[in-house]
Amino acid sequence: MKFDAYLLKQADETSEILKIPTQFHPSLIGQGGKYAIRLEEKYTVKITFPRQNANAEGKTREQLKADEVLVKGGKKGVMGAKAELLEALEVERESNHTSEFTVPTRTVARILGKGGAKINDIKDVTGAVVDIEQSPNDSTVTNVSLRGTKSAITEAKSLILDISDSMGEETTVALTIESKYHRTLIGARGQGLKDLIIRCGGPTDSKMQAGLVRL
Repeated sequence: MKFDAYLLKQADETSEILKIPTQFHPSLIGQGGKYAIRLEEKYTVKITFPRQNANAEGKTREQLKADEVLVKGGKKGVMGAKAELLEALEVERESNHTSEFTVPTRTVARILGKGGAKINDIKDVTGAVVDIEQSPNDSTVTNVSLRGTKSAITEAKSLILDISDSMGEETTVALTIESKYHRTLIGARGQGLKDLIIRCGGPTDSKMQAGLVRL
């Protein structure tokens, strides 16, 4: 009877190699291998990624290519694990779009906002990952890199360019105003300057108003 059960188990055993680009392997493995281990336990299968081959003698005899993932076990389990892996892959693909563009370096402070508040708001609202770095070849422009879903990237890019473009329309004018009038212009808690900026067509957001008028 035990021998028959063994034969049935052997007959049910199968393996399948999935073509999954290398850049998605870390996400599908999970931190500390948690995601892959969860699938192995859920479906009673063995999942092998190429990087396991190097120092994992005995784990598998198969030599996997860089973009291959081996799923081995019972037919039903392999099908279930395969379906979840491919579904997770599509989620990773959708959230892994990228976009790069430049903005004038002089607009970066406004894009970032005080203490990074503005750019953090953009990240929170859109869900995009935003990296801003000075161009190594041209100090007048700064590189902006976005990563996320297509919609997140589109929205984040639009918000960033709106801020950058609004500064392109600005100019600087110096006026001589006696210091005795400064307190009146500023107003209680700076409300006088805020109201002045709004009346002149400036932004209503206090964070974006910062630095527009200096006394």
